Amino acid sequence: MRLGHSVSFQELPAPTFENKPATVACRPALFDMDHLSRVTRCAFGKTVAQLADVLAERTYVEGPLETYAIGEATVVVGMIFGPKGRIQLSHLIQAGLGDVLARAPLRDRVVLANSQQGLRYFGHWLSDDVSAFEAFREDGNILSVPLPDWEDVAPYVDLFDQQWKQNMVYRTRSLTLVRDLGFGIRKSERYRTLRNRLRKRTNAAAGRGKIIFLRRGPSGAARDIVNAPQLEQRLWAAGVSIVTAEGGKDLIKSILDASIIITVEGSQDRHALYALRDRGGVVTLAPPERFYIATHEWARNLDMHSGVVIGHAAKGGFRIDPDEVLSMVDRLLALSENREAV
Repeated sequence: MRLGHSVSFQELPAPTFENKPATVACRPALFDMDHLSRVTRCAFGKTVAQLADVLAERTYVEGPLETYAIGEATVVVGMIFGPKGRIQLSHLIQAGLGDVLARAPLRDRVVLANSQQGLRYFGHWLSDDVSAFEAFREDGNILSVPLPDWEDVAPYVDLFDQQWKQNMVYRTRSLTLVRDLGFGIRKSERYRTLRNRLRKRTNAAAGRGKIIFLRRGPSGAARDIVNAPQLEQRLWAAGVSIVTAEGGKDLIKSILDASIIITVEGSQDRHALYALRDRGGVVTLAPPERFYIATHEWARNLDMHSGVVIGHAAKGGFRIDPDEVLSMVDRLLALSENREAV
């Protein structure tokens, strides 16, 4: 391969599915249909109508875990060199010349838990790649390329009791890629296993019963709430705890078993996936310029409640109405049979 030479990539082979997709009953989200008019742009090529349908659904068709048999291959960080061409895992992770030329041992079999999405977004790693790993945790061949330098990876790996063995280069006679990007009953079972394991390995649940606003940490991509000080002051006055979405095990303990978590849409909202108490609720604050509802999809997969508050477009970001947030909290508390006042 010559530096600077254009590279063409092959498509993945046909996948093998973990199970035949079934239709699953689910909870719809709470949201105000009229507020959809605030949306100026949806993320990932979706339309407002498509996302509104997902929010309102009472059933969905499963997207089971997928495995891809690549065959004999060499993995160099974000690139796979297989028998039929090259497959890109990540363009963000770069290998040095020494890594490319390293003499890696030839393995009979390698199973990679990494997805393209999970190597780019912390939220996909925490909600998808971690689940893929769990599905193969008893397989001694489950491995990983180096993960991005996310602060909260190590605490979760420890609390989930998962051994993420990471190497720059693999040579194998048989490579299998695992993708667990969809939702379904078996994935929800893995989520519950991880939730239980996290609780057994955590000394205290400091967030038990609380309502928490999980504001975005400095390492997350900007989601600028232009009236953030006023919003936080109003929430705090109503008894909501304010927590920054970074801090490793201290963060996890501080929000563990919360009744309601309020969070801005994005990767850092996935902390709520494992922290919320059973049948708890999550309120997603949705930027109108990148409307998306992944938080609702994993919440409904765990039979949790979710509500969406769409922001108002504003210069420099977006504005969130505190009254709308507190109203949504009250609605979720009523649904989750927790009638304590906010």
